[in-house]
Amino acid sequence: MDGRWKLALVGGLVSGLVGCSLFDKSPSTPQIVLNTPPPAPSGTNSVYVPEPVEETPAKDGPLAPSTMLLFASAWVETVAKEPNMPAGEREKRLSQARQAYQDVLHREPKNVDALLGLGEMYQVAGELGKLREVEERAKSLHPNNAKVWAWVAVREAQGKRWDTAAECYHHAVQLDPENRLYRIHLGFTLARARRYDEGYEWLRRSMRQAEARYNMAKMMLHNGDTEKAREYLHAAMTADPSFLAAKDELMALTANNSDIRSAGFDEPAGR
Repeated sequence: MDGRWKLALVGGLVSGLVGCSLFDKSPSTPQIVLNTPPPAPSGTNSVYVPEPVEETPAKDGPLAPSTMLLFASAWVETVAKEPNMPAGEREKRLSQARQAYQDVLHREPKNVDALLGLGEMYQVAGELGKLREVEERAKSLHPNNAKVWAWVAVREAQGKRWDTAAECYHHAVQLDPENRLYRIHLGFTLARARRYDEGYEWLRRSMRQAEARYNMAKMMLHNGDTEKAREYLHAAMTADPSFLAAKDELMALTANNSDIRSAGFDEPAGR
């Protein structure tokens, strides 16, 4: 592999470190220690011969995989966040990231972070066919890795393949049942697929009943299911009459306060 990209980045880090040392204005003056000979015993004609200093050879070779992954991720993130980046610069950074990920995978074919990073690079580059190949490869190599299934679920959801995304999140939850974030994402994904009862049950495992009802109602509103959302907002207020977010959402849905009164909610004084 051409090591120029490594030298360019590492050179920047080194220059930063050197700069810090050059401009260090420490008030104390460092002492200079010299390899001076010890005093010779009187009456002798001994000659001092200094011990040879063992030099540490400079390290050369490829960067550590963790360092390469750090650089590659930064390149991909920069391109993703700068849609107006000049085409030449965009292609250069993506090519550098691709090469870094492939180098790591050449050395460690099952490296999870390199696989997922390569997939993200293909997604940013718009190479969706190769992204799908990476997804299948990751699932094949790491069928029991919850992180892999959650990562695939995100890509499926971005493609609005809600049922498939929910299935992937379900795999992740089965492999890591204590992961609250996975459970919440599963609940929202099921709701996006209009599988409301299933989605609510998963949210209910991760938050209070009123919060679960309210969040489901928000997703129902997003889906255009207004009347169903109204039912869930009423249920949220019944579970917690002091839950103001549900009341505010109901007020936005109605021209009067009949829904609020029917839910038994009294406006707090001074609000």
